[in-house]
Amino acid sequence: MEQAVLDWVARDPVGYDYLKDFHRRGGAVCFADEAGLVLYDKTIDIAYVGGTVPWRELDILGKAMLTLTDSPALAEALLAAGRYKERMDCRQAFYLKKEPPAVTLRPGVTMRPLTMEDMDFVLENYHNPGAYESHIRGRIAEGMVAGEVDGQLAGFAGVHQEGALGMLEVVPAFRRRGLAEALEAAVIGRVLDQGGFPYCHVRLGNTASESLQEKLGLVFDEKRTLVWLE
Repeated sequence: MEQAVLDWVARDPVGYDYLKDFHRRGGAVCFADEAGLVLYDKTIDIAYVGGTVPWRELDILGKAMLTLTDSPALAEALLAAGRYKERMDCRQAFYLKKEPPAVTLRPGVTMRPLTMEDMDFVLENYHNPGAYESHIRGRIAEGMVAGEVDGQLAGFAGVHQEGALGMLEVVPAFRRRGLAEALEAAVIGRVLDQGGFPYCHVRLGNTASESLQEKLGLVFDEKRTLVWLE
């Protein structure tokens, strides 16, 4: 791993571990100095930014489909300059334990790997701009989890292409049966088995997701607000 990434993450080994994870998954260093770090994964067209960077000199901050920054001031500058049109402010939560959350499945609820045969179900029920087949194929190939109730597919979860926990959906008819908790716990277990860092981004104001993360034992980063730009 490049020393520039290790040096930056060393400033806050837990809070900035998501940058190291993104680099491990393919985010290349395209800028680094004492004040900031920019990583870019051209395969998925996403940039991660830590700290303060000379954004006017970095064309990638605007050309990348999505950019994540821990600087609200940088987000405002990029929006004001017209490089991006929309923002999503969020809190980061991370799972620091070595063992996955212990979740007891309710009667009739089972977990299994999601497969390509489940594609139509995912496309129909995934309420996100990433709900297109080529993207979902990649997520299933990396490893998603399916939840069933009495043998009927009822929900799923996985890891976003940049590495964050998510893609969590439960069909309305099967909610309030502990499926969301069980699905995320299973995904956390997969990430830990692969030597990864389980973390997620929760949109500000999403109290339901905040409660779920706390119930599963994730810890929220109180030092910074992250901003996704599109």
